[in-house]
Formats: sequence, C-alpha cells, structure tokens
Amino acid sequence: MDHEQCRSVVTAYYDHRSLPPGLAKRRALPPGLQKQLRERGQLPPGLERHLVPVPVELEHRLPPLPPHHVRRFAGDDLLVIDLRANLVVSITAGVFIRR
Repeated sequence: MDHEQCRSVVTAYYDHRSLPPGLAKRRALPPGLQKQLRERGQLPPGLERHLVPVPVELEHRLPPLPPHHVRRFAGDDLLVIDLRANLVVSITAGVFIRR
C-alpha cells in the first residue's frame, strides 16, 4: 500500500469519527520539526510524548508492519517508527488534509 492509499484509509476512517485526543487541538508539526524528521529520520528528544498512537481498528485496516515497528500520528503526518533504532522509516504527510 503506497502513501496515497494509506492517506485514503485514514481519511475514510476519520470521516465519521472525531480525531483522537492530541490531534484535535494541534493539527501540524512545526515546519522545522517536519524537516528534521525528513532529513535525519530520527525522533528529536521529547517528541515521543507528543506522538499519538493509531487506533487498533484503524491499524487493522492498514498493511501489517514488520516486528518492532509502530505507527504514530505526529500532527497531520502518519509515521512508521522502528523502535529498535528509534528511526522514522516512513512518513505519510498530511493524512488529515483533503486532497
């Protein structure tokens, strides 16, 4: 499943639901933090506590992840994180933005 398909699944899931706590108030990461995630692939210290877990029901609609990988929302972006290396391995940008 590519980024556009993931975006469609997330958008469809939240069409009739409210956003999870933490996302309803803050929609986007600051531009500098977005750039740092894209360029370095590492989570800056302290960002972990601002990430929002993907609901289990939505997780089941998305393709399975390799072991030790998790999905988290960071603002409008859906991240796939390798927990062992603390690296962002995939960013689907703007999942809550209508295209």
